[in-house]
Amino acid sequence: MNTKVDHIINELKGKQSIPNFVVLFFVISLLAIDFLPYFKSMEIINPQFLYLAVLNLIAGIYFYFNANLISSQILPVFKKSYVFRIYLIFLLLCGITFFSAKNTSLVLTKFTEIAIVFCLFVNLSVLLKNKLDLFYKIVFIICISAFLQSWQQLCHFIIIPRHASIMDLLGAMKGNTGNINILAASLTIKVPFLLVAISQFKTYKKWFSIVVLFSVMAVIFLTGARTPLISLFLIFSVFIIYIIRENSFTRSAFTNIIYLIIPVLIAALFSSTIFEKSKDKSRYVSIADKVEKFNAEDASSKLRLIYWGNAIKLSQKNPITGIGLGNYQVESIPYEKTAADGFIVSLHTHNDFLEIMAETGVLNGLIYLTLFIFIVVINLKKILKSEDYNIRVIAILTLMLVIVYGIDSSLNFPMYRPTMQIFFALMLAFTVVNNSKLNIEYASKNQFAIKMVCSVLIITAIVTSYSAYLIYKASHLEYLIDMDNINLNEKGKLSGDEVVALIPKYPNVLSTSEAFYEYAAIYYIREKNYEKALKCFSKASKINPYSGRIDFYKQTIAGKTGKIDSAYIYSKQAFYLRPRNYDLYKSVNYYSLLKKDTVELLKNHALFSKYKNIPETWNAVATALQNSGAGYKRIIRFVDQGLKKMPNDSILIKKKNELLITSYLEGGQNFEMQSELSNALKSYEKALKIDPGNIYIKQNIGFNYFKQGQNKKAISALLDALKNPGLND
Repeated sequence: MNTKVDHIINELKGKQSIPNFVVLFFVISLLAIDFLPYFKSMEIINPQFLYLAVLNLIAGIYFYFNANLISSQILPVFKKSYVFRIYLIFLLLCGITFFSAKNTSLVLTKFTEIAIVFCLFVNLSVLLKNKLDLFYKIVFIICISAFLQSWQQLCHFIIIPRHASIMDLLGAMKGNTGNINILAASLTIKVPFLLVAISQFKTYKKWFSIVVLFSVMAVIFLTGARTPLISLFLIFSVFIIYIIRENSFTRSAFTNIIYLIIPVLIAALFSSTIFEKSKDKSRYVSIADKVEKFNAEDASSKLRLIYWGNAIKLSQKNPITGIGLGNYQVESIPYEKTAADGFIVSLHTHNDFLEIMAETGVLNGLIYLTLFIFIVVINLKKILKSEDYNIRVIAILTLMLVIVYGIDSSLNFPMYRPTMQIFFALMLAFTVVNNSKLNIEYASKNQFAIKMVCSVLIITAIVTSYSAYLIYKASHLEYLIDMDNINLNEKGKLSGDEVVALIPKYPNVLSTSEAFYEYAAIYYIREKNYEKALKCFSKASKINPYSGRIDFYKQTIAGKTGKIDSAYIYSKQAFYLRPRNYDLYKSVNYYSLLKKDTVELLKNHALFSKYKNIPETWNAVATALQNSGAGYKRIIRFVDQGLKKMPNDSILIKKKNELLITSYLEGGQNFEMQSELSNALKSYEKALKIDPGNIYIKQNIGFNYFKQGQNKKAISALLDALKNPGLND
């Protein structure tokens, strides 16, 4: 018995534990992710996930050769942790979708990423077990990281160059996160650490944390992102309540609250000053204006609601297994054809919970949601019931992390963003290992079991590292294709054969959801190798047949090879897949006119104008009807339909006037042919009321008077017409 007690005491004293510098170095290595370069990849997330996979591998190897330093309690902790069990079940159900997905390549891609995060969670738990005495050092390290990340952006606005555009500076804010919204999220999830730092630190660390809070909040406000505002309001409210609960209504409590609020107010004032210099009145507006605009009628809010509705439809269609992990970015496209312009696709649901439900089944979606519920409940219990002050601090930090991550998961897609995933893993690890008790009754350290677990971690890390490398290579190929800009250029540095040779095993689509084979085919079109292009399009159609681009390019090939009937069919297929796409609409109209198919012309226009009203399209169809010999009354009725939707549009008003004038002129000429000169004159006069300066109308009136023998009136009208240039005979 004494041996067991001595073993526990020695372990708690750190005589048989992982060195502090190893734990801190691993945390610093994780935070370095926000400063990694792109390494010629299309998206920053790909080298970031590869980097995390390699870190996992290094950690696994270290644990294997230093198994004696790992806490004997860690395996029992995992076994008894509901968070660990739920997360593991979630991971397994995600993997099972490999057998039901249409695109298994995307399952492998996304499963690699979530497996990397799972391993990261395990590694952090192992490192932090019995090492929570390093908590405040970790907090300070994250403060430093937040300072560097925010000042990297903020320095551009402290001293603004004389000829710099504020809008350009604001638009360029993204850091190494991928885009401006992810930058905002990446900084927001660090704010809980800053709040803890300000409330817990003394002297220079406290003042440094206050400066960091100002800089982080200023950058978040400058991004113009709205989701962080919800998270910030909630975490500040929760933390202020926590401070009051811990300290009652004491002077120190109010002092700490003031220290938290003042940097935020200064940051809001600073950002508002910058916004006043910008001309944008939509995204970059004051905080007060942005709060006022929180409503479901906002364009981005409407689009999110559409995406959420589509995710629910997909989950209803496949409630058990879902459509396959990662498959949303392809399978959702048919559901978005009436909501998105051009070739734009959502790629994500902008709600991780609904996306998981659609991709992996309703049950797994609920399991993922349950994971968050358990984290909240476990940490709330620690806050309310634990007698250990440090446990309560870690628990309130974890609760704030859950709030930030949960809100972002409800409105965006942090699941596939490494800069967010490291904090998700940290949040889980804190929940699992944060306990003052010995947690588990003493169990002798089983070196074999620990080494077996380490071996599994190493194998998993090797597999995910290799997989992440393949994904990175795919992103590099996408980068090369993007540099060639083959959609617009006639040729690039790559050739069709080179693209085909470089296509990876997975993912088989670009980050924009088009198949790599689709781009290989475009290269072949530019090279006039239509046979190879069609073969590649055939392969691409099996991967993503929904965008309309493949049919559009098949139409191009058919048009170039003189197969007009085939081109017409492809143009219709492309347009029906994306009826809001203006370019596809123009193409199908071109071939409808070529085939003199006015019925199809009107049908396509009715479908397109159902979603988008563009005056030029109404004008073009009216002209086409006119050229095809349609009656003026029919064409005018058509233009009137457009004017009902756009009553003040100058293009349609001008078109209607032109039609009416032409109609009256032809009507007058018909009357003259029937020797009804007075009726002809009335028709010309109606035309003149529409366009009093029209010389051709005046000329016809002059000829009419001449035919009636009213020479003086004829001379007056003809002289009036000759005042303007244009009459040469």
